[in-house]
Amino acid sequence: AIKLIGPYLANTVFVAVTGTFCSLSFAILAAYFFARHKLPFSGVIWSAFLVLMLLPSVANIVPLFMLLKSMSLLNTLLALIVVGVAAGQVFNIFVLRNFIEDLPKDLFEAAEMDGASHFQQVINVVIPMASPIIGTLAILSFLSSWNDFLLPLIILRDKELFTLGVGLIYLDGE
Repeated sequence: AIKLIGPYLANTVFVAVTGTFCSLSFAILAAYFFARHKLPFSGVIWSAFLVLMLLPSVANIVPLFMLLKSMSLLNTLLALIVVGVAAGQVFNIFVLRNFIEDLPKDLFEAAEMDGASHFQQVINVVIPMASPIIGTLAILSFLSSWNDFLLPLIILRDKELFTLGVGLIYLDGE
């Protein structure tokens, strides 16, 4: 039985781990930007960003399919990773931004006085201080990718590329 589901399990682990890592990497950088830099109209941009949390993901299936088709990403694991990373950004950035805003400003000022760049501040201040929330978001992001069924069902055609959920349904049908 493990011989049958081994490739499906490997595909699912690859998509979930890669998507989680990329999603959190981008979210940490974006949340740092939103939390530490005040630009003109940043409130409007943040409000527009929050509206994205209200959109149901199922409502975007047809346009997403057409976009992936035009980009020649149908029937690839990269499509699952890219869509998973994009889908997770809104929630991850929302949570991380609020957490980073609550960090003491003195830590960032001390890092600046020591000559740390913004990227070094993210590495040396934000990630160590926010590691509990990053771990929580990593678990949620991983589980979201692991449990995704609809997108792999629609995007993937080759049975060698199936994720675990789609592969088990395929094996049940045989």
